[in-house]
Order: sequence, then structure tokens, then C-alpha cells
Amino acid sequence: MNLYTFYRNSVNTLSLAGCDSPEFDVQQLFDFCLNINKTQLLLRANENISETKLEFFNECLEKRKNRVPLQYILGEWDFYKYRFKVGEGVLIPRPETELIPEYIYSKLQKNPPKVVYDICSGSGCLGITIAKMFPMSKVFCLDISDDAINYTTLNKERLEADNVKVIKGDMLDATSPLGLPFADVIISNPPYIKSEELASLQEEVQFEPKLALDGGEDGLMFYRALRDNWFPFLNRDGYMILECGENQATDILEIFLSTARGARILKDGQDIERIVVLKK
Repeated sequence: MNLYTFYRNSVNTLSLAGCDSPEFDVQQLFDFCLNINKTQLLLRANENISETKLEFFNECLEKRKNRVPLQYILGEWDFYKYRFKVGEGVLIPRPETELIPEYIYSKLQKNPPKVVYDICSGSGCLGITIAKMFPMSKVFCLDISDDAINYTTLNKERLEADNVKVIKGDMLDATSPLGLPFADVIISNPPYIKSEELASLQEEVQFEPKLALDGGEDGLMFYRALRDNWFPFLNRDGYMILECGENQATDILEIFLSTARGARILKDGQDIERIVVLKK
């Protein structure tokens, strides 16, 4: 079977399996497994595939057919200007989260923060991006998950973010923030899905860690903890910048009504209120 026929058959396989973007997924798998990009596919359309490469590709295609996230199969994914290692045990970086570093850079590029906390750091994509953006800043990435700690540490080393310190800790613990210096910026993409809604999430999302998704009964448990345990350790005029789910921004403003001095809501590319910016 030549490359082009194999490519079309693979796209059809993922399409029948119900994958949202079968053509894109197969293109990514061709590049990953066969080292063939879109341009090369056209130039080499009539070539045949070696059995060894075919076996590896089919293993990956079967995983994707069974709705294993493409990012987990590839083992890495782009976020902002960097590529991060990801896998089972950490939340997959998403484009809407890039609003956080974009906003911080636009707001603080002339007056970089000295200390930043990334709470619920996961793969470390947020904290490490900020650390690369402001190399003189000290960034503390905190998570309770061993998998998250391992991935953040790996990504810190790969991207040479020497100004990042990785800390294992429970952000719900009222004794936080573990003796750290006060922060100028606190960022977080906490779990915000209502517990009862977890079972109805997209099949791919079911592979992601529940620990990074389950926001409690109303989806807002971690925002209350951020207010109670972490906002007090923000310096005067500092910013707390939080990602949230659809229709949660107003509720989060109410949570911080008696503590924050100002706020702003940022919308993502789908016009959803996605980021809440709070000023102390």
C-alpha cells in the first residue's frame, strides 16, 4: 500500500471512530511515527511503508481510535512559544490558557514581577512560560500530584528554566504558602468542573487526571481556597490571574468581592469569559 492510500485509510478510520479532527490527527501521527510531514506526503505519495514503521504507526493509530488524546500519544504539545512534555497524569495544555501569559507580558513587561506562584501547576506550562518570559523573576510551581511534579521538573530542565522552583504541596491546606516570599503575581488553572459533570465530559478528557478536573460540588472549591489561603500572600497591587469554566467568571468575582480591589474578565477565542484578573 502506498503512502497516500494508507493516509486516506487512516483518516477514514479515525473519522468512523468519531474523532473531531481526523485529518489533523493523522498528519501529526505521520510526522511522529514516519517522519513525514504534509509536504513530504504529497512528494512521496507513491512510496511504500516499511513494516517496522507501519507497526508503530498502527499502534498509535489504534490508541487514537480508542480516543486516547493525541497529545498523550505524541508525548508533548506546544504552549505559547514552547513545547512541553505531557502524558497521563497531567492536564493537556490548551490554547485558551495562553491568555494568561499574554496578559501578564502586556501588563508587566516594563515592570517584571519579582515573585510568581503557579498554583496547580500540572505540566508546568504556565509557570515555566512566565519564567522564560521574565528570567529575573523567581517562579514557584506548586502541585499535589507526583505526576505533575515529575513533568514540571522535566519541562523545567528541558527548557532550562533555572528560575523555577518546583514544590509539592496541597493548595487547599490553610497553612500554605509554605514559607515562600510574598508574590507579585499568582496564576492558577485550577480544577473547575462540577463533580457531577465529570462523567459526561468528552471521551478524550476522561483520560486526563480527575485530580486536575474535579472542582467540587459547584466547581468553585479551589477558587475559595485561592481566596482564603493564597490571596493574603499577594503583595499590594499584585495580580491573581485565574482560568475558569464557562459561566463561572461572575461567581468568582463574588467570591473575591470582599478581598480584591479591582477585577477584569478576559474572553477567549470563542467569546467565553475564560480568565479572571484580580488586583489586590
